Amino acid sequence: MLAKSTLAPVSLKPDPPTPDPLTPTTATPTSLSAASKLYEASQKIAFSCLLIAQAFFVSYLIAGYGFTVVTVGVSQWNRFNSTAYVAGDSLGNGMYAAHVLLAIVMIIGGSLQLVPAIRRNYKTFHKYNGRLFVTLACSISLAGMYLLLSRGTVGNPLLHGLTAFSGVMVIVSSFFAIRAIRNANVTLHQRWALHLFLAANGVLFFRLFIFAWMTLFGTLGINTADFTGPAVISVSVLSYVAPHIIAQLIWVVKVTATGNTNRVSLLKNLISVTLLVVSAVFIIGLFGLTLGSWYPAVVA
Repeated sequence: MLAKSTLAPVSLKPDPPTPDPLTPTTATPTSLSAASKLYEASQKIAFSCLLIAQAFFVSYLIAGYGFTVVTVGVSQWNRFNSTAYVAGDSLGNGMYAAHVLLAIVMIIGGSLQLVPAIRRNYKTFHKYNGRLFVTLACSISLAGMYLLLSRGTVGNPLLHGLTAFSGVMVIVSSFFAIRAIRNANVTLHQRWALHLFLAANGVLFFRLFIFAWMTLFGTLGINTADFTGPAVISVSVLSYVAPHIIAQLIWVVKVTATGNTNRVSLLKNLISVTLLVVSAVFIIGLFGLTLGSWYPAVVA
């Protein structure tokens, strides 16, 4: 009879590799949790600041354009925008009216689309409100591009191109968002819906950023004669292009959440800091925009 072996059982698992000092270690659960909390909080703060700005913007559109068209007619819209009304141009005036007044409904409806509780508990409303948002966003963008080509605006061709890019992004994002949901790809649908929301708010972003700049630095980098200059172009890029880059980074975080935790944590912190800075810019810009433009135009 064989005696029981006193040797320890041999493990079939390979020995753990020796840590490489040149390879960064993965983040601890604690640090990742801290990055995730800051990441989630920064998104909520940025969205809340944008909602506040949208509320002021809608109030301005109603009190300015809406009240004026009821009391004295569209001919007085030029006190809000010098190219708003052109005598004899019925098509252009109608386009501008649609561009402005439909924006009120679009802004409110678009923000409701991003509220998770509404998407979760009111799916039918989310579905039909989304269709309305897409229709209005595309209509407003097409009207805006028509007015840009037919009536022009301040700035140089580069500024006009960046503005048109935002309109094109509305239409492109709408197409891919619709196609994704028809294919039951909810994740891809949400990705393009976020791009659509950002593109649809590009004009508001531009106003907030440019007035934040002027509140902090005055007309530095701005040629007030024709509204050109490095500050204007930089703000245009930040308004019409940068939001889509941030959206792409958020997508990267989403699809790599189970990957390198160190990389995910670093990317989350980068996005969080960016969104917190943007939130501060929103508030500063809203302060300057309300006191320097919206309020004086409404009470004039």
